Amino acid sequence: MKKIILVVVLILLLISLVFNVPNWFLSQEHQVKVTDKINSIDLDIKGVDTTVISKDQDYVKAELKGKGNVNLSKKGDTIEVEYHRQLFSFFNFGRRTQLVVTIPKDYDRELKVDAGSGDIDLQLSKDTVLSSLELDVGSGDIDIDSLNAKTASIDVASGDIDLKHFTGELKIDVSSGDVSVQIDELVGDIEAEVSSGRIVLDLPDDSDFTLNGEISSGIIQNHFPLKNEKNDRNRLRGTHGSGKYSIDLDISSGIIEIK
Repeated sequence: MKKIILVVVLILLLISLVFNVPNWFLSQEHQVKVTDKINSIDLDIKGVDTTVISKDQDYVKAELKGKGNVNLSKKGDTIEVEYHRQLFSFFNFGRRTQLVVTIPKDYDRELKVDAGSGDIDLQLSKDTVLSSLELDVGSGDIDIDSLNAKTASIDVASGDIDLKHFTGELKIDVSSGDVSVQIDELVGDIEAEVSSGRIVLDLPDDSDFTLNGEISSGIIQNHFPLKNEKNDRNRLRGTHGSGKYSIDLDISSGIIEIK
């Protein structure tokens, strides 16, 4: 019996070695030019640690180091980057698989990121101003050092997001997880919904907003003085400054902090 188990283990190990060559032997690199007809860059990067960087170039480049496959293609007005995990991953030898995607620094259209699992590091230049960002997070840690977008939509099923130096209109939906957003200048409306989790909005002191918070079971922690404040068990309303922009909050269970 022990011999049979040993043989099975050896066979599985052999299969793993065949289909999962150590990371340092594997490298894939692809690139597609960004033309005026491209309106969106879509990243389907579930299951891999990914870094997205904007550089002085006129193409999208995807470089994978490790196991699996990355496909980079143009479909109509969209450039798609797709990562596929390797089969027969019984054993994991060597370093973790890493995907690096670079986009043009002057790219000013739509960016979609579908991150089912894995850590994402978004390193966009301050010169990169997106028309929109759609970030769909299944699980994982997301770090964004700087983001300038006309509109940004963040949907978190489970995971942590740390967004710094944000400018634009923002919509956040958190099922379970922690989202921290530091806003350089409030120039658009904010809509945030929490089912179970925590959202922290770090706003400039001179922000002009009208706050409308609806609470089913949870807490809104507001550190701004409000004019015409109405604060009870299920509702928090009021204005700060001129009240120009709307901050609409909906909490089923969790915490939203405004500081």
